[in-house]
Formats: sequence, structure tokens, C-alpha cells
Amino acid sequence: MKKIFLICILVLPSAAAAFDRSELTEFNDLYRNGRYEEALEGYNKVTAREPANPWGWYNAGNAHFRLNRPGPAIFNYARAFKLNPRAADIRFNLEFALRQTGQKLVPESVPKALYYLYYLLSEGEIKALAICFFWIACLAGAAGFLLDGAKSGTAAARTALLGGVICVAMLAWLGARMTSTFSYAGVVTREGGTKLLSGPGANFKTYASAPEGKLVKILDWTDDDYYEIGLPKEGIKGWALKTEVEKI
Repeated sequence: MKKIFLICILVLPSAAAAFDRSELTEFNDLYRNGRYEEALEGYNKVTAREPANPWGWYNAGNAHFRLNRPGPAIFNYARAFKLNPRAADIRFNLEFALRQTGQKLVPESVPKALYYLYYLLSEGEIKALAICFFWIACLAGAAGFLLDGAKSGTAAARTALLGGVICVAMLAWLGARMTSTFSYAGVVTREGGTKLLSGPGANFKTYASAPEGKLVKILDWTDDDYYEIGLPKEGIKGWALKTEVEKI
């Protein structure tokens, strides 16, 4: 049943709502007709023009998946998931693509319901809510101070307290997300995987590798040509070319 669902959502890619409809229809028609490379070029235009639009990334992921490019597919799905973690089709395709490379979206030790709750909002939405409740707390606090002693002043003070508590909760949630799988993360997109070097340069020793499609932690991105990446599950780290690892 899940495979049938995957085929359906791959065959009918979702629309990037803010993009020009006539162009998007053309890209989707190319996709449906099996012209995945041409469709991908169109979807890449969507992501270049609207990097905050999750459906451009999602559709590009579908095209890469059809072209048997697991690394770029997972990268595009991960970008879409980070922007819109509530979308069931984005989450399902990301999870499916990860399974094809021996990885899991939800850690075994974490209940799925709790994991989905953790990713209920995007990082951008959490930040926006934190700012919103901060200003509610400030304005209500000012109103409570000015109306001190009045019944409305007491209500304003309570509103300020509640706004402050929610703001702190949003900031704590955001802080927790900074340590999540998709924060400071990347995907190995090079066909065949990437080499891990002991330092940022071709003269350093190769001592490990990471396969295509592998989700990695980006530990250092200050070098012009190399990322220092970590593989938490394997407990190793090393330097890989930036052209072979895409930062989510």
C-alpha cells in the first residue's frame, strides 16, 4: 500500500503554489511524460527563485529519485522537510528514500508520534511565534504597568506572563531543534560517495568514506573547498569536498 502511495505522489508532483502556474504546469507535464531531466531543470528554477518554497525542492527530489540519484533526491526531500515538516507526502518520500540507503527518519528509540510532534513546526515558524509572543508579553506588560490596580491591568499582567512563558517555550523548542538531525546537516550527493580526509586538502590521508545519500553533520564550513563532516552513528569525522556534500 505504501509503495502504491509513493508511486502516486511521484507521478503527480505537487504544485509550488507561489510559482508561475503556466511554467509549473509545463514542468509537471514533462515529469508525467518521463522527461525527468527537463522537468528537473524547471523545478531547479523554482528553488532558485523561491528557496523558501518546499514544493520546488520536493518536486526536484521526485525527479532525482526517478533518475536513480539517491543523494540529490534525499537532499531535496530534506530541504523540503525542513521547510514544511508537517506535509505527509514530503515526509513519506524522505523516509522512503532514506530507507533505500539503509537510513531511518525516525530513530528507533523515539516514538513516531513524539517525533512528528517535535517536527510539527518548521524552525522559521517557531522563530516567528517566539517573536510574536515576545511582543505580546512586552505590550501586555506595559499595559499592566499603566493600568496598575485596575481589573484590566490584572488581566494584562496575566497575558504578559502567559506570553512570556510561551515565548520561552518556543525558544527552548528552537534550541532543541538546533541539535536535531537536520540542523547543521548535509547530504552526500556525489555518485559513489565521498572520501573522508584527515584534513582540508588533497594532500591529507584518506581514512574513511561516506556513501551517496548519507546524512551527515557539518562540523566546520569555514574552509573554501572542504566541509568537516561527522557521521554520528559510526562515530567518525573527516573532511570532504563541498562539491560532494550539499548543506541542507
